[in-house]
Amino acid sequence: MRIEPEIDEVVVVLVGDFNPAVFTPAWFVLHGLLPANAADDAEVEVVHPRTTVFSFDWLRLQITEERFVAGTARAPRIRVRDFVARTFTERPNHTPLRELGINRGVHFPVGSRVEMDRIGRILAPVEPWGAWGRDLEPDGKHGGMTSLRMSQVKIEGRPPEDRINVTVEPSNPIVGRGRAGVYVAVNDHYTTGDTGSGSNERLMEILEDSFETSLERGDGIVDHVMSLAEE
Repeated sequence: MRIEPEIDEVVVVLVGDFNPAVFTPAWFVLHGLLPANAADDAEVEVVHPRTTVFSFDWLRLQITEERFVAGTARAPRIRVRDFVARTFTERPNHTPLRELGINRGVHFPVGSRVEMDRIGRILAPVEPWGAWGRDLEPDGKHGGMTSLRMSQVKIEGRPPEDRINVTVEPSNPIVGRGRAGVYVAVNDHYTTGDTGSGSNERLMEILEDSFETSLERGDGIVDHVMSLAEE
């Protein structure tokens, strides 16, 4: 990374049909997926039939009826992959899974609001907006890019439903502290390419085989956005 991130997250998202109330810290301890002290030491925000949210050590979990979200902001990043893979392969599991996301979220400082707005102008120039765009000039104080999303489709060697989505925005946590920063989110969205049987096994294979490659790709995208701050 060209600039030391202030927040650097890796998040694995599974889309399927879940029973959030089942996924308590005690459940993960029972199945050997978390150490014994997690049952008592986890910071539980909510356990409910529709939502479970808790954190323990390096891991944060949020489970709804449609999503299983496991994230970490601490190295080694591979732990979150292994945790999710074990959860859905090492025990009898009848939860139907449909989609997988391997996601990067990086917040990094850029020194000043002027620099943040300059990066925004590079990615989303105001000139094509004509007279209204000129009202946003000259120094970013009158407006500019608040969120930009780019998507790659028809990825070679992958099902047509797969996507790589990249979002660039001002970093709310950094800006909220009176400074300037940029947030880059990379969502690598995987599907099995069909709705037949075996989707759980296939998605876990994709997770284990593609995790490192996906993160390297995401790091490259983040690094390029960071490079814009050095021009």
